[in-house]
Amino acid sequence: MKKYYIIGAIILLVVIGGSVAFYEYEHNPKIEYQKGLHYYKEKNYKKALPLFKESAKQKYAPAEAKLGYMYKHGLGASKDDDEAAYWFKKAAHQGNARGEAGLGYMYLFGKGGVSKDYKKAAYWYKKAAEQGYAPAEEKLGYMYGRGRGVPQHYSKALYWFKKAAEQGYAKGEVYLGIMYLAGLEVPQDSNKAVYWLKKAAEQGYTEAEFYLGVMYLGGSGIPKDYSKAAYWFKKAAHQGDVLAEYTLGKMYLHGRGVPKNHKKASYWMKRAYKRKYAIRKDYLEYHKLMHLFGGYWIQKQVYEMERNNLGMMYQNGLKVGLI
Repeated sequence: MKKYYIIGAIILLVVIGGSVAFYEYEHNPKIEYQKGLHYYKEKNYKKALPLFKESAKQKYAPAEAKLGYMYKHGLGASKDDDEAAYWFKKAAHQGNARGEAGLGYMYLFGKGGVSKDYKKAAYWYKKAAEQGYAPAEEKLGYMYGRGRGVPQHYSKALYWFKKAAEQGYAKGEVYLGIMYLAGLEVPQDSNKAVYWLKKAAEQGYTEAEFYLGVMYLGGSGIPKDYSKAAYWFKKAAHQGDVLAEYTLGKMYLHGRGVPKNHKKASYWMKRAYKRKYAIRKDYLEYHKLMHLFGGYWIQKQVYEMERNNLGMMYQNGLKVGLI
């Protein structure tokens, strides 16, 4: 009889042990995270969110960072900067690069219940950049270029832009292209500028498409080519860049780089005109970017745009422009 008790006890232990192992497997934070990631990649954010939460509750840093990103952008839940900052902090304090970059963003813009603090923003971006996280490398380059939270230092800006660009990060490629165009900390080289801007544009990065259009339109260090200008303006216009829409309309109006077509000219110019107040915003974004380089680009390109009153065309019924 004693023998049967021993066998029964062994079976019970195996069953209990198996149940515990099964529970641990089912609720393993890495497994929960991977399940969430599967739904996230399918853009099924509502299913992804609770899985990331389950993983984050167990202090799994990649899930915490992902939650921060989802709340920051309103994916699967309402946009909530406070929640975003909460989860970014959790991840950042575990040394997660995405969490550190997310927290840097919160300090840069003063969101999620934290005060704007450029030094803290640069601190967290640097920690993430030193781990090879490309978005943080680009942003740290930006901080050095603008002198925000760190002394202005173009060679350091170049260093971090290169790091990001060499990883194929589009925004880093754009900044690096502009530095080659400006000849800032590197020999001026319009061909290299075009190379890096094209790499970003081929990823569908709208600003790069627009800048390429401007370069080919004005012949900035490269042969003037209206066909190539129109090609890149089309790309940007189809993504809703209002300056590209307007310029493309003017190109159709005058038959530059495209066959003269008043119907298409009217379409693109009206589309831009309907959003004329967005022109000011887009123009200021481009203008702000150029100021990063101490006015070098402005002297080469934006000066020409300003001379043609591009920045003010929204006030004049879009009657003036690049062409």
